Amino acid sequence: MITHSQNTTEPVILLTPKELLDGKEHYLIPMYQRNYAWGNSEIEQLIVDIMDAQIDAKKSNDYKNYYLGTLVVFERPQLSSKRKVFEVIDGQQRFTTLSLLIIYLKNHFKTIGNNYEMSWYLEQNIEFESRPKSSQTLELLLNDNLETYEHIYKDKLNPAIINGYKSISEVMKSKFITPDNESQPSNTTIQEFCDYLFQYVQIARVPVPDETDLNHYFEVMNNRGEQLEKHEIIKARLLSVVEKADENEIALADKRLAKALIHNVWEACANMNKYVQYGFNPTLRFKLFSDNLTLFKPEDFDQLLKIYRESDVAKISLPDNEQHSNCDDNLQNNDAKVLPSLYDILDDNFITPPDPSDTTDKEDDDGETYYSLINFSGFLLHVLRIMINIQSSYQEDIALDDKQLLTQFETYILNPSNLETVGTSNDGHSLQTKDKITPLSQVKTFVYALLKSKFIFDHFIIKRNTQDTKGQWTLNKLVKGEDKKNSYYKNSFENDNNKLVMLQSAFHVSTPTTNYKHWLNAVLYYSFSHYKHDDTGLDGAAYINHLEGLARAFMLRRYLTDEPDDYHQIIYQTLDFNKVSFKQTDDNLSPDKLCIKIKQYLRYGKIRNIFVFNYLDYLLWLEDKNSDFTFTARSSVEHFYPQNKRDDKLFINDKDSEDTLLHSFGNLCLISHSLNSRVSNDMPDVKVKYFLDSGHIDSLKLSRMIDCIKNKKAIWNKEMIQAHEDQMLKIMMQGLNLNSEDTHNE
Repeated sequence: MITHSQNTTEPVILLTPKELLDGKEHYLIPMYQRNYAWGNSEIEQLIVDIMDAQIDAKKSNDYKNYYLGTLVVFERPQLSSKRKVFEVIDGQQRFTTLSLLIIYLKNHFKTIGNNYEMSWYLEQNIEFESRPKSSQTLELLLNDNLETYEHIYKDKLNPAIINGYKSISEVMKSKFITPDNESQPSNTTIQEFCDYLFQYVQIARVPVPDETDLNHYFEVMNNRGEQLEKHEIIKARLLSVVEKADENEIALADKRLAKALIHNVWEACANMNKYVQYGFNPTLRFKLFSDNLTLFKPEDFDQLLKIYRESDVAKISLPDNEQHSNCDDNLQNNDAKVLPSLYDILDDNFITPPDPSDTTDKEDDDGETYYSLINFSGFLLHVLRIMINIQSSYQEDIALDDKQLLTQFETYILNPSNLETVGTSNDGHSLQTKDKITPLSQVKTFVYALLKSKFIFDHFIIKRNTQDTKGQWTLNKLVKGEDKKNSYYKNSFENDNNKLVMLQSAFHVSTPTTNYKHWLNAVLYYSFSHYKHDDTGLDGAAYINHLEGLARAFMLRRYLTDEPDDYHQIIYQTLDFNKVSFKQTDDNLSPDKLCIKIKQYLRYGKIRNIFVFNYLDYLLWLEDKNSDFTFTARSSVEHFYPQNKRDDKLFINDKDSEDTLLHSFGNLCLISHSLNSRVSNDMPDVKVKYFLDSGHIDSLKLSRMIDCIKNKKAIWNKEMIQAHEDQMLKIMMQGLNLNSEDTHNE
C-alpha cells in the first residue's frame, strides 16, 4: 500500500475500505452536500463491479489493486479531537454506500456462518453535519437495531439510507449463499469477495489545498456531475513523485521546473481532438516542434526539460513555499504570477489564461477540426504499453482496458521495482532509461513518451474531419506558414497518404471498441520506434509497408488459424512482418491446398474478425483505386443469397451440408446492422435494386457481387457464387503473399 502525508504537493492517498473506515480518521458530510440519493441500480453496479474484478483476478491468479473512485476532502483544523477530521467535498454517495456495505457485512457474517474478522469496525466514522436523521440511521444499522427500533424512530430516520441498506441486502442475497438463498449463483464466495474488498479495492483520497474556496470548488465538482477522471488522479500522483524525489535525483530548481513541464505536457496531450502543438505557448511551441511545427525535436526528457528551461516559461518565479505545484505555461515575462492551484489541475475544464502581452495570432482557440479514435485514458495505456515494452528486458502485455489504468500505472511507473532496464527496443531504437529504474526515472520517461506519442498520433494516425459533412477519414499534419501567423493542414505524406488512410480506417472499423485497438498500438509502436528527430520524420514508404505487413500478420497469425497468436506476441515479438507465413505445421502445402485451408476460416460461423472482409476491400481498392469508397462501420455478415427463404430452390438439398456454398465466402458480404435487418431475407435481385436505387454500396466486395448480375439476365446461382469466391480468394491470396495460379478446388 502506498500512502502519502497530506500536503498540497502530495495530494493523493490510496486507501483500502478498511483503512478508510477503521475509525482512525473522521469524515464530515457538510450541509451544502445533497442528501444520500443512490438507488438500486447504482448500488448494484458498485457491488457487481467489485465482484467482477475479484472473479477476473481469481481466474487469472493475478491480484492487482482495483480503483473504486475518488474522495475529495478538505482537512478541517484540529481543535480538541485527536482524530483528523475531513470535510467531504466530492464522493459522499460512494462513501456512504461503502459504509452501508461494511455495516451489512458486519451484521450478517454471523448469520452466514463465517467467522470473518469484522471486529475492527467498531463505530461509524462518517457524520452528517446538521442532519441528525442520517447519523441516527447509520447508528441503528451499525448496531443491528433497525428492525427493533424502526417503527419507533421512523420519523427520525433517513429513508434513503434505509432503502440503500435494504438494496445492499437484496443484492448480496442474490449473489451469494445466505440463509435465504441456498443456491450458489456466482463464481465466487462471500469470503473471497470480502478478502478482495479489504485487500485490493482502493479509494483515492484527494485533499484540496488550504487556500481553496470550498464553495466554489464544490460548485464546479457538482456541475461536472462526475468524479475525478482516473487520468487526473494519475497526473496528481506523477507530480507528487517529482516532489518527493531526493535532491540526489533531481535538483530543487529542476524539480520545480519539471513539475511545471509535466503539467504543461499533460494538459497539451489531454485534448485528443486538438493537435498537441496548440497546447504550448507560441514561443515554446516553435522550440519544441520547429519553425514550421512539423518536427518533434527533443530526443529524451532531459532535452525536453532543457528546451523548457531555456524558454520564456522558465522565467516564472515560483513561490518558495511551493503552495502551487504548477506553472502557467502561457506567461512570457519575468514577473511573478499567480499559478494554477490543485483545484485547477483537477478541473478538466481549466484553460490557462492567455498572456495579454502575446500579440501572436489566436488561431489556437479555433474549434476542434478532427475527432480522435480514442480517449485520453485509453491513449495513456497505449503509451505505457509502448514504453514498457521498449524499456523492459521481458515483454509485458499491458491491457488496453482503462478500468485498469490506475493499477497499471501503479505497477509500472509508481512501483517499478520488478522492471529491468535494457536501454533499447527489440528493433534497436532507444528510449531514455536509467541504470536503476526509480519512480522518478519512470515519470520522466513516461512524460517524454507521452508527448512524443501524441505528436505521432496527431500526424500519423487517421482522424475524422468534423468540418466535412461526409466525415471523411484524413491523415494530415499541422504546418505553420513562413510568416508564422497562419497554419494549415496538409497530407502527412507526399506519397502513399491515401493508402495509409484506407488501411488504417479498415483496421479501425473492424475493431471500434477502445479496449481492442491492438492495431493502433502496433502502429504507434512502429512510429515511435522509427521516428527520426530531423527533417526525415517518418518514412512514408516504410510506414505503409509495415502496415500492410501488420495486416497480413493479423490475417495469417490471428484470423486464419486454429491456434491464433495473441496480439501482443504479433506486435512485439515479430521481427519481420514481410516474413510472416501461414500458421500451418505442414510447410510443404501447395498454394491450392493453402487456399482450401483458408476457405474454411472464411465460412459463415467460422469468421474470427470482420477484418477479413475489410482487408479484402482494401485489396480491391488497391486494384480499382475507387476514390469514392470509404470504410464505414459495418458489422453484419450477410448472405447475398438468403439463408432463410421459404421458397428456396437453390439450396433445398444441401442447405445444411458441411460444405454448402450457401455459407461460403463467395455468398457472404459485410453490411451495416440496420441494413441487415432491412434486406436480410430478400433475394439477390431485390437487394441489387435496393442498393442501386439508394446510390450507396457498403463494401467493394458487395459491389463486385452486384456487378455480376446487374443489368444482366444472369442470376445469382451456385456457379456464380463459386466463381466470385475464386476471384476474391485469388486477390486475397496475392495480398497475403500466398500466390496461386488456380484458387478453385474442383
